[in-house]
Order: sequence, then structure tokens, then C-alpha cells
Amino acid sequence: MVATRDTKRMFADELEAMIARMPLSKVRVADLCARLHVERRVFYYHFKDKYDLVAWMFEQDHLAASENAQPYTLEFYAESHRRLWARRDFYRRAFEEDSQNSIYRYLLEFSIQANETALRRHLGVPKLSREMAFEARHFAHGNVGSVVDWLRGDFEATPVQLAVCIFSCIPEVLREAYRTQSEL
Repeated sequence: MVATRDTKRMFADELEAMIARMPLSKVRVADLCARLHVERRVFYYHFKDKYDLVAWMFEQDHLAASENAQPYTLEFYAESHRRLWARRDFYRRAFEEDSQNSIYRYLLEFSIQANETALRRHLGVPKLSREMAFEARHFAHGNVGSVVDWLRGDFEATPVQLAVCIFSCIPEVLREAYRTQSEL
């Protein structure tokens, strides 16, 4: 079998090609596997479902941004948004639907968890206060929602302009939490 990263990339490339011609909701894992001449179990070895594959693709673009910039800095947000913009047609299509397992919901939960984890570590507490938990959720909703609106064309800005807008809205305690986390 091909190496895991290569296999994941193979699925990602084919999904991107399929989404160029049809909505994500119409993509079936069976069809994706048939196009690649692999059994469905190969797909499910790597991903829970097609949304998990899209999330992996998003995460890869996000991780690649950290190769060129310190995580959670303005430069990092700008680089991350440049990478998303370079594949905006794919991401626009991926974010078109809002079903139970949608990529939007996945990224929102991922962002909430990342914010909460950073805050717990920074504050040295096992559980966040209601106010801090709200702060983590509130910023996650604003961050993910703004990026999705931008990718859909509902908010016009360059990747750098979007980064400046989002970065300026990070609550100070969360900004400090991420700054501390990136120094570890």
C-alpha cells in the first residue's frame, strides 16, 4: 500500500477534482474510491467520511502556513488565508452545505477545542470558567464564520486584510494564550 500521507493526498486530489464538477453533497465515497481503483476500506482506514477528508485538507493548508510564520501571529493568519484563497473554488464548494457532518461544523468544533485548550494551559486550570468558555466559543464562531463568509464571497478582502481584521478581534487573553503556547 502507498504511504499514508500519499494515500491521503491521492484522495484529496481526487475529491478536489470531483467537487469541481458537483456539490460535495453529491460526492459518494464509493464513487471516489472507484475513480481511484481502491476499495472503500482503504478510504475508511484514513478518514471517517468525506467531511473528515475535507477537514484534513483544510488542516494541511493550515499546517503549511506554520512553516512560514510563527503560529497565531498576524503573519500566520495572512499566510493561512493566502493558502485558502489559492484554493478558494474548492473551499467555496466544500462550505456550500451545512449538514450535520459539514466541514463548517467540524472546523467550528476544532476551533472551539483549540481555543479552550490554549486557555486552560495558559490559565493553568483543568476547567474554564463560564466566561472563559464563552470567550473561546465566541471567537471560534467569529473566526470560522468570517473565513467561510470570505471564501463564499460574502466579505471582500485580500488574505492580508482578512488576517488583520481577524487578528484585531482576538480577545487579549486568547492572544496571550496562543503566544505562550507557541513559545513552548
